Amino acid sequence: MRNLLLLFALAAFTAVEANRFRQEFPGPYCAARKYDSCCRDRQDGCAQPISTTLCYCDEFCERGEHGDCCPDYEEVCLGIVAGPDNATSCVHKNHYFTPYDPVIVDNCNTCKCNLDGSVICTDDVCMVDEDLLRQLGHLHRSLGWSATNYTEWWGRKYDEGKVLRLGTFQPKHRVKAMKRLSNKGGSLPSRFDASEHWTGLIAEARDQGWCGSSWAFSTATMASDRFAILSKGREMVQLAPQQMLACVRRQRGCSGGHLDSAWQYVRKNGMVNEECYPYIAAQNVCKVHEDDTLITANCELPVKVNRTHLYKMGPAYSLNNETDIMTEIKDRGTVQALMRVYRDFFSYRGGIYRHSAAATPAEERSAYHSVRLIGWGEERVGYEVVKYWIAINSWGQWWGENGRFRILRGVNECEIESYVLAANPYVHEHVQTVRNVGELQELIVGTGYVPHPSRRYPPYGRG
Repeated sequence: MRNLLLLFALAAFTAVEANRFRQEFPGPYCAARKYDSCCRDRQDGCAQPISTTLCYCDEFCERGEHGDCCPDYEEVCLGIVAGPDNATSCVHKNHYFTPYDPVIVDNCNTCKCNLDGSVICTDDVCMVDEDLLRQLGHLHRSLGWSATNYTEWWGRKYDEGKVLRLGTFQPKHRVKAMKRLSNKGGSLPSRFDASEHWTGLIAEARDQGWCGSSWAFSTATMASDRFAILSKGREMVQLAPQQMLACVRRQRGCSGGHLDSAWQYVRKNGMVNEECYPYIAAQNVCKVHEDDTLITANCELPVKVNRTHLYKMGPAYSLNNETDIMTEIKDRGTVQALMRVYRDFFSYRGGIYRHSAAATPAEERSAYHSVRLIGWGEERVGYEVVKYWIAINSWGQWWGENGRFRILRGVNECEIESYVLAANPYVHEHVQTVRNVGELQELIVGTGYVPHPSRRYPPYGRG
């Protein structure tokens, strides 16, 4: 029995060595001499150069312990095809490979073949999870939204997506706990979409790429929307998130940032437009300084207004509840919302999103993201009327509903109503009081409260 086991082990080792030889020197060798009457007897002319010597394609090459046959001699001359039955081979999802093959890629994981025929794969959670997609498919009706497999996510780890496709940090307690301002209640429609109300003035979804810059994108795009709305289209500007990535201090660039720091920067320093500071989805050296103007920053001046100063916003303020958020959107434009993101959100294709229990195993690995809320609506599902927010994401128009998504309203789904910010721009030659609150205090995010000025905010730019 011992001798038999030794014989099997020797045969397996020989097969492995032969297989490795074929992998290192794939040829063709004998296949190139197939029509030269080689293979039979001794024919010294049936030789092929290999490495620094010659190999042969005749029966004589099998002499001795090792011989000097070409790597493809058995396959071409004897019809023996190497496979899992006569050489150490592994199989993973119908893919055969050997210990000497490169590792195979399975979505975001890699698999290696061992000498004993076993397969070892890494076990990372992927952004595209086929099991999760199947579960979401089964839950489609009860969830009210559909999921899909986005090729953009394929091959990416969930931990990558969590850092590089989101990028907004949860606010510190002292910031989140500050007093919030309330809007006066009024008549609100059952449906409102800022992009329809202010046609052509609301920026569509852009793509932040593989950079955790949602904190910069949501701030820059919301500010752009408000400039366009308050100026009645005279200041249609696409402000540059790249400037914020490069210039806002105490942030982590493509690894994330805080919204309060972003708004403090826009209020104090101001921003340039996208053409002046193009987005590259990476942090670079800041080229806009605190005392710069559009001229000294080498930016093209706007055509419709006589502006030379950078684009600045007034103090950011936090909104109190669902009604306040709706009133703010209807009266002044889009707002910025922080939300908690779970794995299933990446696969959202359409419908009214709510977090699924199918993604619960990775719940502790959720992270935060910031988006723009641009409106709201209602939809009847069976006997139930489902309320929702309309939001614009920063993953491009290929994702979701042309870059947008709808999410449950009024129940703080994914904490989307817990931290909602707004701010008003210093529009050139058209400046109005940010908020008429009388003796109340106005919130400056991250710095506390200051008395609201009774006069109008001073204009920026040439008179």
